[in-house]
Amino acid sequence: MPRQSPKTKDLARAIARKRVAGLISLSEKALRDGNQELSRRYAELASKIQSHYRIRPSLRYRVCKNCGSILVPGITSSTRLSSSRGYIVVKCMVCGTELHKVYKK
Repeated sequence: MPRQSPKTKDLARAIARKRVAGLISLSEKALRDGNQELSRRYAELASKIQSHYRIRPSLRYRVCKNCGSILVPGITSSTRLSSSRGYIVVKCMVCGTELHKVYKK
């Protein structure tokens, strides 16, 4: 099988980025409409595309690692600030998993 040129790889990654962004917006819209299973499916497809094309991890804190649901503040997640420890706690309201984001003081 012939190798892809760098231009072709860059074009494929650009298309993949647009599709991931579109799937995330569709996932949020489906969640707001009340269809949580469709929202999870869109998030799952976005993460598969992202991992296949090695796009930077834009979904790291937008999708729950445990249940796969999209994390929308106030709907499926709550966000707290732990100033003494220096990180942000994002808690999934679907499964209860906590994600930690480190920030600089």
